[in-house]
Amino acid sequence: MKAQILSIGLTAPGLVSFENFKSMMLQNRSPDTSEAIEKYSPSFLPPNERRRTTATIKLALKTAEEALSHFQQRYPQADSKLPVLFVSKDGDTLISARMCQEVGEEEPMISPTQFHNSVHNAPAGYWMIGQKNQSPASAISVGQFAIANGLLEATLQSQTYAKPVLLVIYDLPLDDLIPADASQNAALPFAFSMILDASDSNQESDYPALNLSFTQQAPRPTSSNNPYSGLPAAEAYPLLQSLVLFESNGENSEIHFPLNRNNFIKVALT
Repeated sequence: MKAQILSIGLTAPGLVSFENFKSMMLQNRSPDTSEAIEKYSPSFLPPNERRRTTATIKLALKTAEEALSHFQQRYPQADSKLPVLFVSKDGDTLISARMCQEVGEEEPMISPTQFHNSVHNAPAGYWMIGQKNQSPASAISVGQFAIANGLLEATLQSQTYAKPVLLVIYDLPLDDLIPADASQNAALPFAFSMILDASDSNQESDYPALNLSFTQQAPRPTSSNNPYSGLPAAEAYPLLQSLVLFESNGENSEIHFPLNRNNFIKVALT
């Protein structure tokens, strides 16, 4: 199946945006992961909701806003009230850890704001409120299989709704109170977004299309130069690198993402 990329967003320490990442790659520079993520306030939210947002929610919203802003500039006549899909392994672990800690106290005190920010679809809810968007909104967690399932689900939703879908995949390091596992042991946050169109619109784009296919075999992983490895969302880093190389010189490579324990999604660019 095929999905046309219409827009991309990217946020991580040392990376302000996807365009910033592309410029670095073309200059053969690596991101400085010691640089903190720039301060961000979701100005599209009402003041009360804006004050309640956490670092996790801001990471997801900033990355979503980048993709949507580029989409609106590139396609000013298009409907920007898009269906959205937010994907994260553990959501807001800082809030979850603090709530678990409070429950263990003799007199638990959990604020309503903490409680509603702890649900997995909180970033999607803030996004839809701020954008005044009544399109379908989904939030899923698929562990270390985030990239394959996110790309597949967004593509299928775009086919179903016959319009583009905004996909946002984000993860932050686990709170110290939560034991880390092999799929999430990084110290750096990472988020990326794509607006994908798998409808029959044949929309012109500045980016290549993704060709997705199922396979039960994948090449043995090679040593990675991914400075953000250790988070499920950051496993998209090689795909983002491939997008830059494809745009600059047509270089293409197939990338395999695990869909589950036995199957993979193979991604090729066209």
